[in-house]
Amino acid sequence: MGSELDTSKRTVQPSRRVDEKTNSLPEVSVFVAPATTDPAERLAYCEGAILHADRETEAATERITQQYLLWVGEPYRLVRDEDLYQQAGYDTFDAWGRALNGHGGDYMNKVIRIGPVVRALSLITRRQLKEQPLRPLVSVHREHGEEAVRECWRTAEAAGDLTERGLRHAAVSLGYKTAPEAATPAPRKPVIPSMPSLAGLKHLASTNPSEARALCQSLRNELDAIERDLAAAEVTQG
Repeated sequence: MGSELDTSKRTVQPSRRVDEKTNSLPEVSVFVAPATTDPAERLAYCEGAILHADRETEAATERITQQYLLWVGEPYRLVRDEDLYQQAGYDTFDAWGRALNGHGGDYMNKVIRIGPVVRALSLITRRQLKEQPLRPLVSVHREHGEEAVRECWRTAEAAGDLTERGLRHAAVSLGYKTAPEAATPAPRKPVIPSMPSLAGLKHLASTNPSEARALCQSLRNELDAIERDLAAAEVTQG
């Protein structure tokens, strides 16, 4: 996560060494007060320490979230596929998970599905990996393997879009997925004019008799046509 600062310039000093095996958490550090007495320099020093802590915390959160998905995916899968939850007295995988740590079957199944993608990406990134954005890569891994997953990630990262949409676009552009077909718009329903009320016809007749007469004739023609259709349907059904 960036270049190492010279020890003498660090605003925090480590109290233990990094665990080289997991490399999942930053060093436990303590704040070392600045030696300078200048208020402006002391403020700048303190601000640097705070921003450093923010960066370290964000990086640690990203790494531990990624690590969590790697830790729990396979145990979840074993409990589900081997019905091991029954050993604890539960009838369903969902009930067991909710009792264990509050996670239902939907969440656990998503973690299981995304596990192979997280394993493939853990070799090239320490970014926080979440289930939803990685969904397009599940089928990429299943059909094309780990290297295809990493290629999609690098392409989306270069484009500055590591969202679900960005990863899907990368997979399509690389030929690992096909673009979804545009939905066919539903045909518009014909606009059927509403039937005028008798009161409306009477009012129209008092103000514009010729238009009222023409409207009555039009309605009469439509009613005759409907009546003919009904009669033909009765003959067919009879």
